[in-house]
Amino acid sequence: MLASANPLLHRWLAQHPILARVAKWLLLPTLTTLLMLSDDFLQQLYTPNNQAELEFKYVLVLWLINLCLWLSGRRWFINLVLVLFAAMELFQLSYISFVGSPITPFDLSKLVSEWGEINHTLSYAFADHWPALVAWGLPWGALFVVFNWGVPRWNLPRSWIALLIVILVLGSKPERATRRDMISFMPGPTRSSLHNSINVFSYYFTRMAGREVAVDRPDYQPYQIISDAMADAPENIVLVVPDSTRYDRMSVYGYDRDTTPYLETIAQHPRASVIRGIASSVATGASLPLLFNVINEPGNVPELERGIGNLFRQAKANGYKTFWLSTHESKMLNGVGSRFLDVSLTREDNPVEVTENGDRALLSWIDQQQWGKKNFIAIVLRSVHSPYRANYDQSDNPRYQAWPTEGSGLTPTEKRANAYDNALLYLDDLYRDARAKLEKQLKGDTVWVLTSDHGQMLGENGLWGHNRLTKAVSHVPMVIDETRDNPTDTAYPLPDYDHLSHYELGHWLLSLMGENLVNPNAQANVHYFHSEKLYEDNFYEVVVEKNNQLIFCGRQLLSQTDKPKPCQSPEQTLAHAPDAGTAPTLSAPRKPTL
Repeated sequence: MLASANPLLHRWLAQHPILARVAKWLLLPTLTTLLMLSDDFLQQLYTPNNQAELEFKYVLVLWLINLCLWLSGRRWFINLVLVLFAAMELFQLSYISFVGSPITPFDLSKLVSEWGEINHTLSYAFADHWPALVAWGLPWGALFVVFNWGVPRWNLPRSWIALLIVILVLGSKPERATRRDMISFMPGPTRSSLHNSINVFSYYFTRMAGREVAVDRPDYQPYQIISDAMADAPENIVLVVPDSTRYDRMSVYGYDRDTTPYLETIAQHPRASVIRGIASSVATGASLPLLFNVINEPGNVPELERGIGNLFRQAKANGYKTFWLSTHESKMLNGVGSRFLDVSLTREDNPVEVTENGDRALLSWIDQQQWGKKNFIAIVLRSVHSPYRANYDQSDNPRYQAWPTEGSGLTPTEKRANAYDNALLYLDDLYRDARAKLEKQLKGDTVWVLTSDHGQMLGENGLWGHNRLTKAVSHVPMVIDETRDNPTDTAYPLPDYDHLSHYELGHWLLSLMGENLVNPNAQANVHYFHSEKLYEDNFYEVVVEKNNQLIFCGRQLLSQTDKPKPCQSPEQTLAHAPDAGTAPTLSAPRKPTL
């Protein structure tokens, strides 16, 4: 094109055929890659619902796919891929426009099973959402034109190898769907919509299409929110959620190694509570939506989708500026209420910094923020996630080699366990440093909460990791305290129970914001510990609190129970779960019904 329009350029290209070929191979895939990415940014011109950002790794992979499409030289194959991508994006952009978030495999199954009702709704919604068709049609129409015009005119090779590479790359997603659960394919709100579409449709057509996916779920009464403003609500609420942190390995809970010296100083504050926590789920992708939406019961998907108690939603409604600062990938934003966030920073926003500095990248992110008069800040970290050494290896500080992880005299179990304890020490220092920065920058009274998404198995009965309904995975810390501008002010009603679940923590945080969550389904001293498949037929465990001890009632399957069945005595507890160890006894009053 440029060569025919400019004789000098044409002559130069003719004299330098190798450079001309390289220029074509760089220019053409770059142009079509930009077109494939542009639908998100066109949609962002008219709606904030699309939160996609550019991620270097994904852009690079997409560029390589485009290069291989050009080098395949076969228009029939290119058009087949374009039709596939364009069809998925039509669904995706329309759903983002109408619903406000990327489509999930669960949503896609509902679109198929309830198409008649949805089609009827679309006929009325078209007038408000037609720009989605423009944002979709312009780039994808241009892609068809560019490829079909360019392939026969540009002298490119016809390579079967390039064609096979595209098939292998795209086919890796359905293959992975045969081995992983739905959580791994849930969309990330800040990911490219095409990236999300490939994940979601791969899972749906591999695991759900043509199958009965409906699960008979218990009927729950809906939650309600009642405004109940506090006379002196805190100006700041800081919720820190490090991954895979288990309380009985923390010295603040009585562990014999000094893994959390800073938290021990916090525990000495007269307005601090150190509570044994109960995780909502065994996996991050499930526990975060349950925690941030304040969901209690197993299978309560309608309430999860409604999100009436979502912490970010209610924080904004009560004048808080909302922040999500996380060294996790952006996909962890799925289901936590990203549309209610004022500021969102994830690993994809700072990949080099996170790679070089790990979780300590958070410290520079804190300095970059413009805080509001009131702030609700969620900090989600990987400091204790497996592989444990990787979290602190980038630091040369010998402090994080307090317990040896190398040496012929150590067993593999001892090395891994020691690395976990070192990672806890690293987390303790990070929390100290981050909190010191925030205390200088935030104005007003502040409530501080440190918990975890789930615990971790550390060799009990030969088991490691999480993703299992075991006691060790349910045990998370709850270290809560406050700092007041006027130390003589009446203390906030901090929870002072022996055990506190994620649901109860969320319920309490809502009360600090001035909202009372009314859940007619809740039972005092009955907790629920969920497996990772929130939108499918999920296993869960009822955990009963009795005489300051937890009774694990054994796994139950959602589809096989009309209502969750709590057990009544320790004799009914199944022995399938290894104990996580002994924590110090904390006396506490009985909890009220939430």
